[in-house]
Amino acid sequence: MERRRFLAGMGLFTAGATAGAVAGAELTAGPGIAAESPTARTARPGGPAAYRATVTFRTAPTARIAALTLDDGPTGRWTPQVLRMLRAHQAKATFFVVGMRAQANPGQVARAADAGHELANHTWAHSDLTQHDEAFDRASLERTHALVTRLAGRPPVLCRPPYGRIDSVGLAVCAGLHYQVMLWSESVTGSNPEVDVDQTLQRASPGSVVLAHDGGPQPNADLMRQLDRLLGAMTDGGYRFVTVSELLAPA
Repeated sequence: MERRRFLAGMGLFTAGATAGAVAGAELTAGPGIAAESPTARTARPGGPAAYRATVTFRTAPTARIAALTLDDGPTGRWTPQVLRMLRAHQAKATFFVVGMRAQANPGQVARAADAGHELANHTWAHSDLTQHDEAFDRASLERTHALVTRLAGRPPVLCRPPYGRIDSVGLAVCAGLHYQVMLWSESVTGSNPEVDVDQTLQRASPGSVVLAHDGGPQPNADLMRQLDRLLGAMTDGGYRFVTVSELLAPA
């Protein structure tokens, strides 16, 4: 709910919200109105081209499918455990990778791609996109984009902004890279994974997007056990875990 209030304040909506830019477009970022917040900025891309960026929290497919997303990796400790877990449940996932961690663990990115999982952009150093200017945001995402493309063998098409925070400047940069912006509808934290999985199992429905982590401070052994329980319970209930791009694909 905190995330939704933030995005509402920025003038964004769920799937179908639009803003954006195209690669190479000139952006003008102005200061926000003081009453909004010091991070509320506007982007006014120049030129006659269409500008579009979509922000999605979840979808509503007719099929019984859902997406598990893993943020902040890859790591040598937790990413291999997640990959083994996914293989055991015949599940696919989307990894939103931090560029500097991918650079330190290139084999994990390649293994995830080889197993049919999706690799997506989570900035170079887990930087809050609302706290930097357009040039910084673009450099962070472009550097990660180039690395993921090289390691995974295909370019990423999705971005998840760290902390779920993005404004019109970040959206314009994402549109310039032809990214869709993916947030989430459910989350399983490292601090309270059993309760989070219980709640996810109660609330999940076709189109749910579950946030978890294979990097940063969140992962621990209990989180891994509970993610295994989540995958098993939902698969037994007739769900199939797919990549985010598959979830977003037209029926």
